[in-house]
Amino acid sequence: MTDFNEKFYNTCGDYPYVRFVSAKVDSERFKVTLEAVYKKEREQDFVKARSRIIEVARTLLPPSVSVTLSASPIAFSSGEIMRSISEFFGKQSALVFSSIAKENTAIVTGDKPSVIINLPESIAAYVTENGLDIKLKGYLDDRFFADFTVTIGSKADNTDEIRQVLNLETFRPKFSYARPDEGRRIDPKDRRAVYGDQIKGTAGYIGDCLQPEFTTLYGRVIDARVREYTPKKAENEEEKRKFATFSLDDGTGKIRCVFFPSVKGESAIDSLKDGAYIIADGYLDYDARAGDGTLQFGLRHFSECAETVFEINEVVRLVDDDYRYVRPVPYTALSQSRMYGGERKPLTTEPLVVFSVLTSSQNKYAPGEPIEIGAVRLEGGKITETFSSLIRPAAEMSEEARLAAGVLASDFIGKPTFDQVLPDFYRFFDGYTLTGFPVDWHIYVLRPYLEKLHIPEPPLAEITKFADASKFREVRPKNTRRALPFAEAYAKILANI
Repeated sequence: MTDFNEKFYNTCGDYPYVRFVSAKVDSERFKVTLEAVYKKEREQDFVKARSRIIEVARTLLPPSVSVTLSASPIAFSSGEIMRSISEFFGKQSALVFSSIAKENTAIVTGDKPSVIINLPESIAAYVTENGLDIKLKGYLDDRFFADFTVTIGSKADNTDEIRQVLNLETFRPKFSYARPDEGRRIDPKDRRAVYGDQIKGTAGYIGDCLQPEFTTLYGRVIDARVREYTPKKAENEEEKRKFATFSLDDGTGKIRCVFFPSVKGESAIDSLKDGAYIIADGYLDYDARAGDGTLQFGLRHFSECAETVFEINEVVRLVDDDYRYVRPVPYTALSQSRMYGGERKPLTTEPLVVFSVLTSSQNKYAPGEPIEIGAVRLEGGKITETFSSLIRPAAEMSEEARLAAGVLASDFIGKPTFDQVLPDFYRFFDGYTLTGFPVDWHIYVLRPYLEKLHIPEPPLAEITKFADASKFREVRPKNTRRALPFAEAYAKILANI
């Protein structure tokens, strides 16, 4: 809204105590709702000039659009200040913009607002030499009608981190199709528009939904429910609106969905009944309510369609040859370890991969996302290779959860996501039997992610068939909360080391 405010002040400079913060566009009714804030001490002036302010704002918009104004006294949050800081440096200096991190910025709101930004020494010097801190203060003062204190601190340059960021390569996954000439798309028939224009084109597989994006999906409605909520701008709590929640299933996977219709389009909810087939477009985003990194589909428009039978094109995501995150490490045993005991027969010679997974939650019933994986390969009863990697979670972990897991927020910087790590892990375990302690819990954590990437699940073995569970409990590492030491400890039991 920065450009809009500048145009408003240039058109009429009589109202410097008013600032527009957002605009909600209703394209169906050609209506724009402007949200503005004003200085509390100028409230009487604002009430008198309200009609004139709307007239000036209307001249900056297309003549066919109707304009309404929603305004309140100035109030701001630390999130709004952080966005404004990023917006300011995004226009002023790409060098400074790329160096600002939320965890290195301290923001205080209230009667005496202040901002402290810690930057690498060389960049902090650049900011002060060019007066960008003074310009930032003026920018925040004008934007929030307050008197900010802006302080630029410095920290030592982390050359290793800078070098790592500069050397990062964009990961482009490769696929191996069972039928390479066939795309992974669905073309439903007999479409009938229900909400918005009729959906055109084909739909993608729900099983291919990996990251936030705009997409089109097809499927059968499951567990549809109509709910109510009170709009933020409702005049009273009894002013309710309807929305629908349900799951969509196309045979390759299921996804949680939510649909918020307009007031005039609420009748479209009646078409979202269990068993109905629809094709819809909308936005995939992380489900903030679930908080486990899974995706939720927000419908924008949808059409009814006929049930469509299609042959699922199976696919395995392969490891990219240029991908450099995770590689197996050859295992070197201590030659002195059997000096006094001699060679001992391993408990099994079966080709095994012993693995362990660390998750973002300590709750075994709701473990959250995998954040680390460690694995050990056994061939002929001997440990040959190890595999280990942190996994950057999609949902941000709380400080309490990170403390329980023994990791820092900085540990995940530059680390791969699950859709990058698991193809590497697939190549590591392919052709082997997978086991762990307990194996059913660990595969329960990984199974939905393997299915999402269409990675075939390997044969599983209960580790307790090789040795009593008490032995595995005894060797559990007590001084670490990382995944690989656990996998190594269990593998050594099997190798009888």
